Amino acid sequence: MLLYTVQFLCSVVAAFARLVRALRKAMASVLCSPPVSLPATTSPASAPLSMRRKAHPALSVTVGDALRERDQREAREQLLIAPAVDAFAACNGGGGAAQQVESAKKTARGARKRPSMLVIPVAPEAVEVAAGWGTVVADKEAEVEVEGEGFCLASRRGARHAMEDAYGVIAQKVGGDSQLAFYGVYDGHGGRAAVDFVSDHLGKNVVAAVLATTTEEALEAEPSSWSTTDAVSAAIRAAYLATDSELVKQGLRGGSCAATALVKDGDIYVANLGDCRAVMCRDGVATAVTSDHTAAREDERSRIESSGGYVSCGSNGVWRVQDCLAVSRAFGDADLKRWVISEPEIRRLPLTAGCEFLVLASDGLWNKVSNQEAVDAVSRSSAGRDSTGCCKELVDMARCRGSRDDITVMVVDLKRFMI
Repeated sequence: MLLYTVQFLCSVVAAFARLVRALRKAMASVLCSPPVSLPATTSPASAPLSMRRKAHPALSVTVGDALRERDQREAREQLLIAPAVDAFAACNGGGGAAQQVESAKKTARGARKRPSMLVIPVAPEAVEVAAGWGTVVADKEAEVEVEGEGFCLASRRGARHAMEDAYGVIAQKVGGDSQLAFYGVYDGHGGRAAVDFVSDHLGKNVVAAVLATTTEEALEAEPSSWSTTDAVSAAIRAAYLATDSELVKQGLRGGSCAATALVKDGDIYVANLGDCRAVMCRDGVATAVTSDHTAAREDERSRIESSGGYVSCGSNGVWRVQDCLAVSRAFGDADLKRWVISEPEIRRLPLTAGCEFLVLASDGLWNKVSNQEAVDAVSRSSAGRDSTGCCKELVDMARCRGSRDDITVMVVDLKRFMI
């Protein structure tokens, strides 16, 4: 619009300049023409017609009006097409102005036959954002359904720009021990970097540490009071701490919560960090095997405050560490590592006849569905232990109740591990 306005003003200036030149020429022709002597007795009314027109007192006005109408008509034709240089040349009385204006007219008539190409610039930032967003969606699907050996899983992305949940399973024979299996559900925050690292490394580290610790040589090297049960729990704890140390050394942003289960020799070892939760069904009754690590827990608040940190409760009732993080234990979060520790709580349970299945899920489920509701939903499904139907039902239940978070639900069949 600014360019059109400038071109219009320049065209008006050019038209005015041509009008002034035409008036000057008209006045010069009148002044320079030889004088006509009339008899004293001849009145303007009795003079010849040609003489009456020349002697008409309104001659200059009539010529000026005609020139003005012609120039206005030409100005309208040249609107938005006369270059600014023509206007300045006309104002200066340059001899090449008329040729430039005529050339501009011809160019404009040719341009009217074929419109010029419309070019819309694209910001490079927009292309990069779109490409980055498309890459995230392509790599991490919005919905995942998995049915494996002794477990099933359903996962659905929430309202966030990227899926930040993950899972890990090691269920094949490891080290010749068919009773050894690992299952984990992870909930990342602050991006996918931390949760991807944990899902790739934690299970391997746990299995390797357990196998290395429970060998006869390792047990003989420890005091006689060191039992196999203590060794497995210590190995899981060491694997958690080692995974966190590797993550922090990588300099990756964000963090990740976790709930994992290791089955070995008729026992199940459940460990957790943050608000991912494990719930066991024993004779149809739900039992929470883990306790969420949040700043709302009195013991966690005391630990944080005793180490120089603080916790606060916002208007929505959510307790946060240093006013930013809602969990008090997690992998990563290097800036808060002084207060947000990565030491897991580990619980060992024997697998007895009443144990049916284990539900591992991120907080996207537990914020909307109670422990018993989750167990009942799985129990209602006749194939709940080996199909994804029960997992999808729990995901849908949480979503219908307003959960906008990522939701991941894994159901592990425990009966297959009974001795």
